[in-house]
Amino acid sequence: MYKVFLADDEIVVREGIRNSIPWEQSSFCLTGEAPDGEIALAMILELRPDILITDIRMPFMDGLALSRLVKKSLPSVKIIILSGHDEFEYAREAISIGVEEYLLKPVSAEDMIKALDKVAQQLNKGKDHTRSGQEGVFDPAALLDFDSEILFTKLKFAHKKDIDSIVREYSAILEKSPGENPMLSHFIFGEILVAATKAAESIGGNINEIVPFSLDNSIIRDITGSPAVFSQNVTSLLCALVEFRDSRAGGRYQSVIVKAREYIGANFADSSLSLNSTAAHVGISPSYLSAVFARETGENFIDYLTRLRIERAKLLLRNTSMKNTDIADETGFKDPHYFSAIFKKITGISPRKFRTAE
Repeated sequence: MYKVFLADDEIVVREGIRNSIPWEQSSFCLTGEAPDGEIALAMILELRPDILITDIRMPFMDGLALSRLVKKSLPSVKIIILSGHDEFEYAREAISIGVEEYLLKPVSAEDMIKALDKVAQQLNKGKDHTRSGQEGVFDPAALLDFDSEILFTKLKFAHKKDIDSIVREYSAILEKSPGENPMLSHFIFGEILVAATKAAESIGGNINEIVPFSLDNSIIRDITGSPAVFSQNVTSLLCALVEFRDSRAGGRYQSVIVKAREYIGANFADSSLSLNSTAAHVGISPSYLSAVFARETGENFIDYLTRLRIERAKLLLRNTSMKNTDIADETGFKDPHYFSAIFKKITGISPRKFRTAE
C-alpha cells in the first residue's frame, strides 16, 4: 500500500481527488492533505508518504518550492504536480527529471489513477533494485547541495557582472559528480530554465521570446551534453534575461518591489515589521519605498501587509485548532482584540464565525 499526500489550496480540487479515487479498491491510501506548502511540508516530514500530489501555485510556498524541499529531505518520495496553466511547456521535460508527473487541471479521475499507477511502477522498480543489491535509479536532487530557489531571487536583482559567478556555481555542481553525467546536467539546466521562466513571468515576460536559442529537445540535449556548451548557453540565457528585465519600463522599481514583497512574506508574522525596516532591507528611504510601492502595486504598504496577515489567519482558522490569541500572535498582531477587529473589518465576520462558516 502506497501512502499519498495531497497539497492544493483549492478545496474543490482536494475534495474532487479525495472523493473520485476509489482508494479502498486501489493500492494507494490518502494519508493527509494541506492547503499550502508550509503546512504540507511539516505534515509530510512527519507522515513520510510515498507519493506527493501538489498544485504548482499555492500561497506562502508554491508546489515547486515544496517539491524541492521534499526531494531534499525525502528523496525517495515521488511527486505529481498539478497546474492550472501550461506555464512550463518548454521546461516540462526538465521538471519531470525531478518531479515524476506534470498534469494540467482539470484532472480526471482516470488520468490521476494512470499517473499514480505510473509512479507506483517506479516505486516498485526502486524496491526491486534494493532487494537485488543493485544501485538505485540516479536521483539528481540528492547531489544538489544548494537551494535552487535562490536562483529565482538572484535573477530578479542580479547585474550582468554577476552572471559569471552564478554560472560557475552551477558548473561546480557538475564537476563534483563522478564522471560525465548528462542526466545531472539536464536536471540542472531544467532548474535554471524554471527559475528563468518564473523571473520572466514576474515582470510580464515570456521566456520563449527572451531566450537566445531554441528550447526544443534536440537543442537542450546538445546544451547539456558538454560542460563548455552548458556554461556558454546558460550564460547567454541569463544575460538575455537580465537585459530584458532592465529594459522593461520601470524595471528598476520592479526589482525593489519584488525584494520588498519577499521580505514582507518572510517576516509578516513579526509584529515589529514596518515600512522603515522593509525600506532598510531593500536599501531605500521609507518615503521613497512608500511612494514606489503604492505606484507599482496599486496598494499601500500597510494595506498589503494587513491583507497578507489576514490571508494567513484564514488558513490557520480553516485548517488548525489554534486559539484566536495564538493565531493573532502567529500572524503579527500583538493584541488579539485588535486582530479580531481588523479581521472583521476586512472579511465582514469575526474569526469565530469564519471558522464555523464552512
